[in-house]
Amino acid sequence: MDPVARLLIEHECAKLPLLFAKYADNGDHGALADLFTPDGTYDRPFSPGYPFHGRARIQAIFRDRPPILVRHLVTNVLVEVTGETTARGSSYLIMMSNHDHVTPPQKSNGIFVGGFDDEYVLDGDTWRFASRKGHLALHEGGAIPNFPPPSDEARGLS
Repeated sequence: MDPVARLLIEHECAKLPLLFAKYADNGDHGALADLFTPDGTYDRPFSPGYPFHGRARIQAIFRDRPPILVRHLVTNVLVEVTGETTARGSSYLIMMSNHDHVTPPQKSNGIFVGGFDDEYVLDGDTWRFASRKGHLALHEGGAIPNFPPPSDEARGLS
């Protein structure tokens, strides 16, 4: 593959985790869901093993949660081009949030460190997530959110 083409793919894919964090933090759930292919999957860091399928279900996770002041800090973004229309990547994530107040500045209820393993695909002329698999590695302060396993319907399986 042409080195310039490889760099362009890496650049476009590396923007996706950053945009995901921006849209999640700003409550732009439609734009966040649009980062995925129509049949994309999202596996939450706090409840891995229960991926949500499709843009509508992914958008609903963020749209339907209670109001939250949250900031995601994304680092160590790596992208490996695997083909003309495919790539995979990983990134680390630090998340701080406050569930009691939504107007900054506020004290964080906890600090959570984890990451994502991503699969990217060229959808038309736009790079998107085909899948995001999150995981939690460390936390400081606050309890780890305990999300009950979502129903198959909530995950877009029925």
